[in-house]
Amino acid sequence: MEFILNNKKYAIQNHELYINYLMVDNYFRHNYSKYDYDIEFDFIEPILSKQKVEFEDILEGTEVLEELIEKGEINFIPQGLRIDEHVNGNFKITYQNLEFTNVHVGEAIPLLIALNTLLNYKPTVSLTQIEEELENFLEQFRSYNENMM
Repeated sequence: MEFILNNKKYAIQNHELYINYLMVDNYFRHNYSKYDYDIEFDFIEPILSKQKVEFEDILEGTEVLEELIEKGEINFIPQGLRIDEHVNGNFKITYQNLEFTNVHVGEAIPLLIALNTLLNYKPTVSLTQIEEELENFLEQFRSYNENMM
């Protein structure tokens, strides 16, 4: 999938996007979130019931995600989003008065998915609460990566 933001072209493999949705779903489903939300991505359900996940399972889930994107039922890029690159190759992601700096390449898409999910959540979540939640999301994401190394 390719998208243009701030006159810059970005690309992500569709199966990588699916995996990013799996990570965000896991964050909310297993209550790593700072606040309690009822957020689960229904199109993720089939892979969660598997005892052993094969690459083909990811490809099947990716096909479902592609269909949802084509239908306009899923979009992870909120209107008004801005992404700027830092000299070190990391990103600054800005949405209205929210600003997340030094976001690593592997964190950017999951952060956008979480941001867009919270922006569309009902009942409405305040931008202050979204900021707190996304800071927590990044902390959880980074601590997981540190523990894996």
